[in-house]
Amino acid sequence: MAINLIIMVYMNKFTLSLPLFFSFLLIFLSGCSSLTNNHQQITEHQNITERTQKLNALSDWKIKGKMGIISPKERHSLTLNWHYQGDKKRQMLNLTTVLGIQVFTLESVNNMHVINVDGERYQSPDLNTLLASLTGFTLPTHAMTFWLKGLPYLANDKITYNETTQLPQTLTSYSDEKKWFIKYGGYQQVNQYQLATKFTIKQGNITIKINVHQWDVTSND
Repeated sequence: MAINLIIMVYMNKFTLSLPLFFSFLLIFLSGCSSLTNNHQQITEHQNITERTQKLNALSDWKIKGKMGIISPKERHSLTLNWHYQGDKKRQMLNLTTVLGIQVFTLESVNNMHVINVDGERYQSPDLNTLLASLTGFTLPTHAMTFWLKGLPYLANDKITYNETTQLPQTLTSYSDEKKWFIKYGGYQQVNQYQLATKFTIKQGNITIKINVHQWDVTSND
């Protein structure tokens, strides 16, 4: 199932449009640090095993926030709204510019994926191939649904934990034969779950920063 890295579609297909957008690119660098969150700080201790079990069972969630893409030549900032329903094999992802202009939507139902971008509609049962055809490279779509919860995607992924809180600090993972590095921060207590709100994801010379200002997990309670 897919996720946020779809933003790279925007980088390839919209670099010549929205000239005013570039005046807002640095908003990400300042805006992400100023986002607020309506959830509480960590209020209870969970060991690694307990937390992992809870999050493995978390199959329905929504996130709202901002995403930044930083490459050697470009910086982009988008608003993210994503609803993932793993148990129903459904998801809806919307990406808009800081001006509120919609640039990308993804809807997946029963392993059929529909992408709307730049006024065009694309459909395929193979999301990775579909995204690769639009972006020119493979995206770690399914892996990201694990990474956002601070869970390893593969059995041989390497994860480090904070000695005091026992919460994930870093994760080194492989997807599509590429090495990805994820750094976590800003944990919040969201109902019974302990979830990060700040992510830095790196692969090669691309850096993706995600700041979640709202996690919604109420359908799991």
